[in-house]
Amino acid sequence: MIESTQVLETLGAQIEPSHTALLVVDMQNDFVHPEGWVATQAMPGYLDSAGVSKAVSCCARLLEGARSAGVLRVFIRMLGDEAYLSPPVIAQYRRLQGEGRPGCTLQGTWGAEVHDSLAPNADDPLEQIVDKARYSAFAGTRLDQLLRSHGIKTVVMCGVATSGCVESTSRDAFCADYYVVTASDACADYDPERHEYSLRKIDLSFGYVVDSDRLLESWDS
Repeated sequence: MIESTQVLETLGAQIEPSHTALLVVDMQNDFVHPEGWVATQAMPGYLDSAGVSKAVSCCARLLEGARSAGVLRVFIRMLGDEAYLSPPVIAQYRRLQGEGRPGCTLQGTWGAEVHDSLAPNADDPLEQIVDKARYSAFAGTRLDQLLRSHGIKTVVMCGVATSGCVESTSRDAFCADYYVVTASDACADYDPERHEYSLRKIDLSFGYVVDSDRLLESWDS
């Protein structure tokens, strides 16, 4: 039986820096840069990038706050090379994008790199990069092992897209028994309605949804 003292019910208790990791999800040039793949391909379903620049700025503030508080920072990168993709994933991409579209977030390219304003510090052991080839950062990666080796209980989510890789990772984190906290203004989607619906679902089923100011105030205190 779990003792009530083992359950972290308040936001402050959940995001205590010593057991919290900030997951920066897919903030890569191809997804968030105005000259990246998403901005230039006009892909169906990617209707509005208006919220992306704000999310980049909020992520940058959140990242600096996490650094100051000593929170573990994990940068998640999507790799879109066909060598890493399964037949169902390839079929879905081709259905939405067509056969002839150029690849996105290909390994070793500028598009796959994290946006300059959020670039990880390779010399800091509390900044780690995890590459993935599925929407969830837990699928086929070392993320769970990395978090548990650092004694992490809570993941703070930020990044893109809210209804895609952010929500998929949040679901898997919750099912793997992590507390999940989502920074609403540090996430973005390419359809504002999808963004709002996804945040509502995350708040209903997986954990706190708060703005980055509230997280920063807690870490500052």
